[in-house]
Amino acid sequence: MIYELIKNTRSVRSFGEKRISKEEIKEIMECVRLSGASRNLQGIKYITVIKEDNLKKVFPLTHWAGLLSWNPSESESPSAYIIMCSDKNLPLPDKSLYCDIGIAAQNIMLKAKEMGYGGCMIGNFDKNKVKEAMNIADDYQAELIVALGEPAEEIKIVDVKNGNINYYRDENNVHYVPKRALSELIIDEK
Repeated sequence: MIYELIKNTRSVRSFGEKRISKEEIKEIMECVRLSGASRNLQGIKYITVIKEDNLKKVFPLTHWAGLLSWNPSESESPSAYIIMCSDKNLPLPDKSLYCDIGIAAQNIMLKAKEMGYGGCMIGNFDKNKVKEAMNIADDYQAELIVALGEPAEEIKIVDVKNGNINYYRDENNVHYVPKRALSELIIDEK
């Protein structure tokens, strides 16, 4: 069961019309609350964005699919964002901060997938403009945005060919994600 959930939890960049409710966001956030955290500090804080006017403020400040010349249109935009912020009052060393962000972000993605939604972790966004648009207090720094919504695209995992790991889309807008063979990832068995 967990294997299939992980296998099918891919970055979604085109979203449908179904809206995520406030209750569903809280259910996702409960899984974040239970996430592992360095020193159990829980130094990551969250801003959930589901109101239409705020969604429209965040969307143009995000940049998607760095390996493609494509970005979603406004009609393909997500129905929710979770902005992950470091808490300057609970400072963590960078390696711990980014580890905690990764764990929490993956929990968000897995729970969203379990609920029938898709998501995309976005690290390429204008932090200062997001901070201003969402009126984020100076005690917090936006670090990662997780976009969520109803998936409106097909995503397929394929084997890496000729060492090329770049994801791509075909003429039917199917998104392909090459993955290395397990034998390339395990460097030694002792």
